Amino acid sequence: MLRRFFICTVLIASGAIQIVAQASQAVPEEQLTVRVTYGDDRAAPANLRVELLSAYGGTIGMRTTDGFGSVIFDRLQPAKYKLRISGDGVVTTETGEIDMTTSGPNATEYVRVQRVPSTGGEPGTLSVTDLNIPPEAKKEFDKGTSGMEQKNWNEAKTHLERAIAIYPKYALAHNNMGVTYLKLGQGASAVESFRTAVQLDEHLGQANSYLGHFYYDNKDYKQAEPYLLRAASAEPRNPQVLTALANTQMQNGHADQALATAQKVHSLPDHKKFAIVHLIAAQILSDRGDSQRMREEYRLFLKEDPESPMAPRVKEALAKLESSPK
Repeated sequence: MLRRFFICTVLIASGAIQIVAQASQAVPEEQLTVRVTYGDDRAAPANLRVELLSAYGGTIGMRTTDGFGSVIFDRLQPAKYKLRISGDGVVTTETGEIDMTTSGPNATEYVRVQRVPSTGGEPGTLSVTDLNIPPEAKKEFDKGTSGMEQKNWNEAKTHLERAIAIYPKYALAHNNMGVTYLKLGQGASAVESFRTAVQLDEHLGQANSYLGHFYYDNKDYKQAEPYLLRAASAEPRNPQVLTALANTQMQNGHADQALATAQKVHSLPDHKKFAIVHLIAAQILSDRGDSQRMREEYRLFLKEDPESPMAPRVKEALAKLESSPK
C-alpha cells in the first residue's frame, strides 16, 4: 500500500488551534483504491466502469474511473472481493480475489487491461526514455510485472533488476522495483528506486505519491511539496493527497496555496472524512488575524466531524473566539 495518512495534535493559543503533524497513521475504515492501467503501465482513461464484486461474483458497488484511471471504494467490510473493469476501448477484465481481511485498513489494487484492437492507431503517451526500451528489457519487465501480480516479490525483483541492467533509463522498471522493495520490507531501497523513477519520468504518479508521503511523514516538508504537487496533479480528486499537500504548503509558508488546496478537499464528495483541512485553514487565518473566517472553519469542522477526538478542543477554541470582543 503506497497511500498513508496523517494525524494531527492541536494546541490552543488565544483561541487558535495549531496543527502539529505526527507520524502517519492509517484511517480506521477499510478502503480499496483501484488503479487501472494499460499493458504499458500507463493510466487508463476516464469513464471506465469498475465493479466491486463479492468473492462469489455479486456486485457490491460500481464506480467510474477519473482521468487518471483511479477509483476508490471506501467503508468496506474486511472480506474477499473481486473487480471487473469494462468500457469503451478496453477488453472486459475480471481480477482474482482481493483479500481485504489481511491487507490492513487501506489497500491499493493495480489492474492491467488490454486495449480493444483498433485500426486507427491512437498516438502513444510513452516518455522519451520509454520509446527506446530494448525488446529484451521489455521482456524482463513483463516477467517482473507478472511476478508482482502473483505476489512473488523475489521473482519480480530478479526480472526487474535484469530489465534495469539492460536499460538503466527504464523509468517504469525503477518504479515497479520501488513497489517490490516495499513488499520485501526494504524501505530505503524503495525510496532510491522511486527517486530514480521520477528523475527519469517526473509524471509517474505512483512514485511521486510515495515520495511525497515519505518526506511528509519525516517532516521534511521542503522535499515533500514538489512530489505531492505532482501527485495531486495526477490525482486531482484524491483527498488524502490533497490534505497532505495543504498541510505541507502551510508548513512551508505557502499560505495562499494551502488555503486553495484545502478548499479543493472541501469541494470533493467525500470531504467530510477529511475535515482536518478546516483546521489547517483556520490556522492560516489565525496568522492573518481573520477571526470571522476562523470561526467559520471551526464550525465546518464540528459539523463535518462532530465525533472527532479533537472536537472538544475545537469547541473550546470556538467559544473563546465568540466570547472575545468583535
